[in-house]
Amino acid sequence: MKKIIYLLAMFTLSSCVYPYTPDIDDSQIESSLVIDANILLGNTSTITLSYLQPLDLSHSIVYRRAKGEIYLEDSEGDKYPAVTYYDLYRIPTFPVKENVQYRLTVIADNKTYRSDWIEPTAPPEITDVNFTADNTQVYVRVSLEDHGQGSGYASASFEEIWKFHTDYVRLYGYIPETNSVHMLMYPDESHIWCWRKNILGYSYNIDYSALDGVVKDYSIFHFLRTSDRNHQEYNIRVKVWNLTPEQYRFRKILEENESIGGDLFSPEPGEVRGNVYCEDDENEKVFGYVNVSRVAMKDAKLNSRYDLWTAPKSLIEVAPEDYLDFYNNGYNPVEQIPSAEGGMVVGWGLGRCYDCVLAGGTLEKPSFE
Repeated sequence: MKKIIYLLAMFTLSSCVYPYTPDIDDSQIESSLVIDANILLGNTSTITLSYLQPLDLSHSIVYRRAKGEIYLEDSEGDKYPAVTYYDLYRIPTFPVKENVQYRLTVIADNKTYRSDWIEPTAPPEITDVNFTADNTQVYVRVSLEDHGQGSGYASASFEEIWKFHTDYVRLYGYIPETNSVHMLMYPDESHIWCWRKNILGYSYNIDYSALDGVVKDYSIFHFLRTSDRNHQEYNIRVKVWNLTPEQYRFRKILEENESIGGDLFSPEPGEVRGNVYCEDDENEKVFGYVNVSRVAMKDAKLNSRYDLWTAPKSLIEVAPEDYLDFYNNGYNPVEQIPSAEGGMVVGWGLGRCYDCVLAGGTLEKPSFE
């Protein structure tokens, strides 16, 4: 049996790949399935399927997704199918029942893979979400308490919604038919303020097993004070769910072997086999974990008290013979700027400089999922 380096294409909501050295025969290359699932009761659940991959240091790292039919079932016989979502599978929110167990089934490559029956665990309570700042950064801090009921391990993720403004108010317009710039009768203020939403694509794993069930002001996220998150209103929804000690250990091993330059002699994920098996072949190696947990959520709002002003992006001077070309490439006249040759001219800017919708925003405030 030849022992070589492989990539385990595990995706703990982060779509990262992690190398390690499991003892696998060459014939199993690209055939060992990796299943990673976070079943979050009362929330959308995410599952990733992939294959174990060989690592060739002379080429870019690539991974191969697996495809299959996936569904979750409970011990009362109800089933909840997964739907494809880009490279992931998602199980939409389903009714949460009391006193039931869950297991995940994956049908791929003409084989059936199942998790063990899993009892949902309770998450720690989120007792506080607050904000602090230094000279350059704003920090989002979370406090947790499990009241003696938790495992001492958890994962956390969050969503953000904030209101921001453009760099400029457009005062001028362009008429292609006459190739002329003119001052608008009224400043174009329709798209100055917008909302933006961000759903975090990964989760943080938290070890509080030595803290007597209490986490105080854990920094879950930070952003620059010059970020447009500080323009007016910033909202965050933090979600926390429980991890078993075994799942936490498995994920930490993956993190510690994150790069080939790391410690290749550290424990291998293969030492923690997970809770998934192949129903058709008990000797087939399947990697990964299925976790089932209830979710704790807490919202917090930050007004713009930490905002640091920054100079807006520069507008550019455009010669009249180039007006149409710039206009066709998304530029528009905005406001007056000093000319390189002296005096004042009308500066041009890309749409995102004066139109918050073109900058990726929406005029209506979005909602959390």
